[in-house]
Amino acid sequence: MKLPTDSHAERRGADELTRLSQVIADTIEPEATRVDREGNFPWKGLRALADADLGCLLIPEALGGQGTATAVYATALARVAAACGSTSTVYMTQLHCAHPIQLAGRPEQCERWIPPLCAAGAVGAIALTEPEAGSDVASMRTTARLDGDAYRINGSKIFISNGDVADVIVLFATVDPTLGRDGITAFLVETQGLAGFEAGKPMKKLGQKGASTVSLSFDDCRIPRDAVLGEMGTGYPLLLKSVLKSRISAAAQGVGFATGAFDATLRYCTERDLLSARNRAAQDIQFELVALHAEVVAAGTMLQTVSDLVDAGGEPTAAVSMAKLHCTALGVRVSARCMEILGEDGDRIDLGVERRLRDAKITEIYDGTNQVQSMLVARGLRQAAVIDNT
Repeated sequence: MKLPTDSHAERRGADELTRLSQVIADTIEPEATRVDREGNFPWKGLRALADADLGCLLIPEALGGQGTATAVYATALARVAAACGSTSTVYMTQLHCAHPIQLAGRPEQCERWIPPLCAAGAVGAIALTEPEAGSDVASMRTTARLDGDAYRINGSKIFISNGDVADVIVLFATVDPTLGRDGITAFLVETQGLAGFEAGKPMKKLGQKGASTVSLSFDDCRIPRDAVLGEMGTGYPLLLKSVLKSRISAAAQGVGFATGAFDATLRYCTERDLLSARNRAAQDIQFELVALHAEVVAAGTMLQTVSDLVDAGGEPTAAVSMAKLHCTALGVRVSARCMEILGEDGDRIDLGVERRLRDAKITEIYDGTNQVQSMLVARGLRQAAVIDNT
């Protein structure tokens, strides 16, 4: 499916999206079933994207990116997700690591890590979630204690994408648990040869099986004093800025999974002549497909509009949460409905619809559960009502 809203992004990112189409056709799509079946990290897809100068699209050109608009990035990620969910998660995690470095890093930190992340010469991760903290960031228990010329890191993180293969991790830890949010600080952790650091084995998951998700443990890890990213105690504001892009990423994945499932279903129905007038059920199937197509197009339009709001600045938190909430739920709903349309063939691995459904489910959970997004949208509605009544 080529969404009408794609033209909005293509006007500003025609070269990038043209190159992307070639990478998807040549590398990502042919590898997708194997990556899912074997649970292998999608190195080929990640490197092919970087070789085509498509790594970390939102990063400025001076640091190795393309400096594209958020709408272009969202379109690109949705297309990657439509082809391979695992590759899309690894791809977006590279940006999720590079982006806070760009926002808060000193020049030497940016130059050290961002170009390699863009070029897939380094793999990045971002470590926030903890076993007991979840969405309650203020209850973070991973600590960073100053000890001479180093910080001692103790604690654990969970559900960390790319964590077992990461060369650099943007780690959020607290320098003083009694300070709540004001104690949270970001650090750049270089994993190579780091004593006291351990990444767990990749988790067995429902979907996105090639995108490794692991737990991390820090046991008296000493990292240099200059590994602080930004200023002490500014980790929470940095996190809020970072999640605007990561939630756009999740929303884009939702649109992508819905698109991939729809395209596979439409192809199946067309190849078996299920939409022709000779088939008595043709009209029912047509109506189903038209309704799904309209839903996906509408979600794509929302994604593009919210992406532009992010670039315009201001306070788009509620809008981003609404896009994340709606588009990720759409990915699950459309994929599930497509499986039903396929009937007894719905769970066939070679058709790929069941893979999109499995890949889509986790998007409703990570980058802030959809229940959390609902709370943020509700807060935005209350604030708007107060303003309107003053």
